[in-house]
Amino acid sequence: MSGTGDQRALLISERLDFLFTHIFPRGSEPQSNAAVSHTTGVPLEFLQALRAGKPAGRTVEDDDPFIGRLGHLLKTRTTDEGRPHTQTDVARACGKSRMWLYNLLEGKSKPSLESTKLLCKIFKVDPSFFTDDPLEALARHFGIEAGPAFFTLPDTDALVQETKDQVELVALLREAGAPAVLSRYLGTLPGSRD
Repeated sequence: MSGTGDQRALLISERLDFLFTHIFPRGSEPQSNAAVSHTTGVPLEFLQALRAGKPAGRTVEDDDPFIGRLGHLLKTRTTDEGRPHTQTDVARACGKSRMWLYNLLEGKSKPSLESTKLLCKIFKVDPSFFTDDPLEALARHFGIEAGPAFFTLPDTDALVQETKDQVELVALLREAGAPAVLSRYLGTLPGSRD
């Protein structure tokens, strides 16, 4: 979309409101900003700015999404026993020292592929959790296969229209009590462009 940052911010806000209104689990209420932030790792303040139609400021994720997302997991996730993850416990589970984890969080070192896999296992997240930019993370969370393009393409774009139509259809099926398997099948949203 061409135009000012304000126009882009308003378009993103409108698309997010559309998704928050239409996509939520059967038998529950629409998701809160806090719940989506928790699941995606997109900072709550950043998500609130996007939803308010404000051009979102820079975050630590602009420079290195991994650092922000790892910090988010340490702050928000708990162990199977319900206690917060400590840096020491996470480092030990990866077979590393606490200094190794500190260096990751400070951007002084990068994780290996093996370490990233271990972190994903510990926190029960997909590897994309550490690499998606905020709009990618939000598109993935809501099942929008068109990805971040859905948030920025004009309303007249065929991909946007097709995605909106599919989302509305799935929402209608959910409200009508259609079997979950049918909703999942019809919920396959349009893919990205080649």
